[in-house]
Amino acid sequence: MYELVEEASRVLRTPPLVLDFENPTHDPKEVEEKLAEAMTKFGGLGLSANQVGLDVRCFVMRTQDGVTSFFNPELTKVSQETDLLKEGCLSFPDIYLMIKRSKVVEMKYQDADGTEHIITLDGIGSRCAQHEIDHLNGIVFLQRASRMKLERAIKSRPKERAKRIEYEKRQALARYIQSMQTQGSEESNNTIRSNDTTELVQETSSS
Repeated sequence: MYELVEEASRVLRTPPLVLDFENPTHDPKEVEEKLAEAMTKFGGLGLSANQVGLDVRCFVMRTQDGVTSFFNPELTKVSQETDLLKEGCLSFPDIYLMIKRSKVVEMKYQDADGTEHIITLDGIGSRCAQHEIDHLNGIVFLQRASRMKLERAIKSRPKERAKRIEYEKRQALARYIQSMQTQGSEESNNTIRSNDTTELVQETSSS
């Protein structure tokens, strides 16, 4: 399982290499699978390869078709219309910044088989793709904010961390209760089936 590199790591600020599908330095199928696993484990909407220390130009992202991988992505068009929304990053937990990005982008990329595609993205997909391509260009989202906003976000980090930990505790408790309810339901069903079988045996014996 891939692990996130430290936030101070130079890897995050170094653009990874383009993957040559004729002579690949990494197995694209393996990169696709393990990046998707890591993104799911860490609870992200997207994850770039250099966030886990891989020197390959690729990111994965949640889409309506499931988790999709994008090798050698390149923005070919960006809209002049922008929006300003709050962003976070798996590499910088508990830091949230208002970041301005294009609303719509056109992106050229290759899939894990090396086939080239062009896709148009808007909304959260557009924002996520821009965020991940920034990573692949050695740019972290902290660089997209003003110094004042960044200082404010860093100051709020302990409070955001406490909120996240509390949320994770509530989620864990909810999962525990759900599992206990499921277990209780299964035990109840097993008891009913056992009683039914006992009655059947009794009836057979008495006949």
